[in-house]
This record gives sequence, structure tokens and C-alpha cells, in this order.
Amino acid sequence: MRMKVVGINIKRCREEQALSLRVLAKVSGVSASFLSQVESGKSSPSLSTLKTIATSLQTTVGALIGEDVPVSKSPVVRSRDRKMVKKIDDKIMIHLLTSPDPTKQMEPMLFRMDENACSGKGFLKHYGQEFVMVIKGAMEITLNDTKYILKKGDSMYFNSHIPHAFRNVAKGITEALWVDTPPMF
Repeated sequence: MRMKVVGINIKRCREEQALSLRVLAKVSGVSASFLSQVESGKSSPSLSTLKTIATSLQTTVGALIGEDVPVSKSPVVRSRDRKMVKKIDDKIMIHLLTSPDPTKQMEPMLFRMDENACSGKGFLKHYGQEFVMVIKGAMEITLNDTKYILKKGDSMYFNSHIPHAFRNVAKGITEALWVDTPPMF
């Protein structure tokens, strides 16, 4: 379990700084293939390598192993306390639906998409799995070349390695419950 947490935290830190695996590899002196294995939980770095990676990411070993993440005393997240983690083109807001926890295995989020909002040009593709349920409005999700229209109450589950894209096809705002595993934020 700890190995996965370290990998997730390294990847999160690296992506927050907009660093590619190759750039982090060059800066840290650790191979990109090994970093990829660490991020996916397939390998575990030695303490000295973890320290080198932490220094390269301008963080601490404690942060990478999850010691710095405050775990909430309550499992409840009130709607007024939701943390907004990302805006995509000011048309998509993503809110976290859980408290910080370095050991969580999934990331439930609320996507709020303005009319005509989309995931961007091209397709997304990454490690993991996703679940989506439309709460309000309608959205189109494209997997490879197949388009699916999801309306209020409809849901979908897919492997994230399949090239995918999404867009709001409703008049007005669309809201969707979106769950990623492993956590992205």
C-alpha cells in the first residue's frame, strides 16, 4: 500500500509542476523508466533515491510518503467545504468530494461544465479506471471513435487507457459525478 501512495504522490507533485517523466529523470538522475514504475506502484525507491526525487520536486520525503497530508477527523465533506482543484478553460470546474487521505484508492469528484465545455483538443489517455454519472444536463463521452450520450441519471464505466474525451451537449450547465482510480489529485 505504501508503495502505491509514494508513486501517486510523486506523480501528483511532478504533474503539479508540469514536469514530464524525462525532465524529472534528468534533474534527479533517476531513469524515466524507473520513475514510471514507481509512479505506477510496480517498484519502490530506496530511501536515498526517494530523497533525491523529493529534492528534485522541491518537496520532502514526508510529503511523498503521505506524512504531511492531514487526514480529516470526519469522513463527511459538507458541500460548502468542497475544495475546487482544477479549472479547465474556465468552463469546467472540478470539486473534490472527499477529505485528504494518502491511502484512498479512488477520487470522487463533481464536474460542473458550462454550455459547450469540453475536455480539450485531442484525447485523454492514462492509467486507471473511471466512472461517470450525469446528475444534471447531458454530456457526450467519446471512447476511441464511439460516441456515447449520457443524460441525467445515466452512467458509464471505462478503462482510462482507452483514448477518451468529453463535452457538455446540454443547453446550460451539466454536472457529473466522476470517480477516478487511482486518485489524480
